[in-house]
Amino acid sequence: MSTKIGIIAEGPIDHCLLPALLEQIARRRADYSWPVSADDVTQRFCIRKRGFGGVLASVRRLVEVLETGEFDHAFFVIVLDRRTEAAQSAIKNMLANRDRFVLGIAIEEIEAWWLGDRENTLAWSGLKNGPPHDCRYAQRDYRSERDKDPKRTLDELTRISDRFDRYYGEGNVDLAHDFAENFWRRSARLDDIRGQCPQGYRPFEKAVTQQFRSAKRRSHEHFKR
Repeated sequence: MSTKIGIIAEGPIDHCLLPALLEQIARRRADYSWPVSADDVTQRFCIRKRGFGGVLASVRRLVEVLETGEFDHAFFVIVLDRRTEAAQSAIKNMLANRDRFVLGIAIEEIEAWWLGDRENTLAWSGLKNGPPHDCRYAQRDYRSERDKDPKRTLDELTRISDRFDRYYGEGNVDLAHDFAENFWRRSARLDDIRGQCPQGYRPFEKAVTQQFRSAKRRSHEHFKR
């Protein structure tokens, strides 16, 4: 049975972070012991749009292609930010009768989920003792899901830290890959992300967990035959 998960998201940062996060959810929430392989489904299509327009076009194309049965994925994950109501509505309509899809809404951006894992974020940035008091991330009431500009917060951390040779800016793929591979793939702190991002991440994790459990059940049924 397939352990491949298809991903459709707005940009390369999502594709850096999601595979490691999905692997952690599979193992720790669903006891899904097979290796999780996540791939960018949009690479299969000649779609040049970026952002939510590209996501919408990719989902539309994927739904068309699925009618031919050409994909062998266990399920598909779609991630958008909350400022995409029209795209969300259109996607929900397209997926109304399909059960192997998860639509996740990262309330501002997926970096909010990253920042929600505070312990790993501070270790990654070399600031285990905490950031300076005037830093956005040091605010007493900081909640990553309420952060209006998570990218700016990450950029500030990379500027404060002496660990990096570059800044995060509007999104740095190399830095996202570094965090995902060296921290989230080892041990993402899922409970902390749930606490920091209850509106967006929590339902996403629940839906993904259900998909992994269903995939696990299908696999067991397959091998019993």
